[in-house]
Amino acid sequence: MTPLRYTDPATARRYVDVVLSLSELGTPRFGRPLVLANYTDVQPTLTNLDAVAVAIDEVQAAVDGLADGHPRAYLQALLRGSRTVLSVLRREDRPYRELVQGILEIDHQPIPASETVRLRAELHEGLGLLGYEGPLERQVEAWLAATSLTGDAVIEFGKGILSDARRDTEARVLKLPPGEGIDSFTGIRGVHYSGRSQYTGGFRGWLHFNVDKHWQRDLFVHVLCHEAYPGHQTFYALWDWLYQQGRWPIEAAYYQLNNPTNAVFEGGPESAMHFLGWDDVDSREALALRVAVAYMDLGRIAMNDACLACNTGTMTREEAVDLMVQHFVLRDDAERAYQFFTDDLARTNYAQYYYGRRIVKLAYERFEHDEASRQRFFDLLYRTPHSTSTFVAAVAEASGAPFDPFSYQ
Repeated sequence: MTPLRYTDPATARRYVDVVLSLSELGTPRFGRPLVLANYTDVQPTLTNLDAVAVAIDEVQAAVDGLADGHPRAYLQALLRGSRTVLSVLRREDRPYRELVQGILEIDHQPIPASETVRLRAELHEGLGLLGYEGPLERQVEAWLAATSLTGDAVIEFGKGILSDARRDTEARVLKLPPGEGIDSFTGIRGVHYSGRSQYTGGFRGWLHFNVDKHWQRDLFVHVLCHEAYPGHQTFYALWDWLYQQGRWPIEAAYYQLNNPTNAVFEGGPESAMHFLGWDDVDSREALALRVAVAYMDLGRIAMNDACLACNTGTMTREEAVDLMVQHFVLRDDAERAYQFFTDDLARTNYAQYYYGRRIVKLAYERFEHDEASRQRFFDLLYRTPHSTSTFVAAVAEASGAPFDPFSYQ
């Protein structure tokens, strides 16, 4: 099968070489590679940052000659991202928000206080309907005490959820590649992240979840769907399958951290459980799932704002942790979040979680009213390579109305 490509064969492979070489050259700096999956047979050949810069310029010249349209806009975004990562590796002194803009195509700003007010009210009402009484602080404390898991119990609880999520992904979202599956679903300790999926090739992968954490049961359902079905494992395996069928361009046939595709790649999994419809029925179980996501969203506002403040030098670690705790993030989780968003690699992509969820959630609201529209949306999200800017433009075009997920009521 001849691979799909957006440019000529030499340029397409040259750009993948740029991406893979940046990953290799960045590993000593970041302690881990930037590229987490590579579906191509391209190998990195660029052995220094100057060679990468020359190759980026060569690819840029070819992309500038493309006609206006999605391929050109998508590749222009990727090249801006690559140049920004290159500047990070060169240790150029650039403002933090400028780096985030170049890598994620997101203007990282404090979240309006009105969002916190809205979510606190939503959480208070939902917990009341679940039978938790008193002020919000007392409700949250009682709810977490009654519904939290840790240690091996987390994985045992998740096994049935994983099976159900895979089944309903195929029933409601998309068909998975033949032979796709999870080979390992285990707990892990001593890490700063909550959960992680790893693609190992051949449509297979593994899942790790932090079992040092005290997991609220319904929030764990959300995170499991995020990492597996129809979240990251689904994206990884589907893109590999599409590439093998000549339906996914070589210039996009990998997954790279610190890239303009990150917000869509995280935003889709952040809405994965909702795509299954589990939180969208009139039942106590669905209400519990909605309450857990409201709780998560409230904490994520504080995490996002603390990330911005700490990386621009306006907030200390202690102040950041206190801000997150005020938003009901458990102190241990707040400490881990601080470690995550001040990490040399993650600091410039951390905004992908809050903004990615917001972008995809608001986009999906335009399409979820009927099955044909849902499938049109899933084609945009899963089967079309997108950066933040091209996804926003595609949603506006497909829905026939301007789309600005960065504005608030």
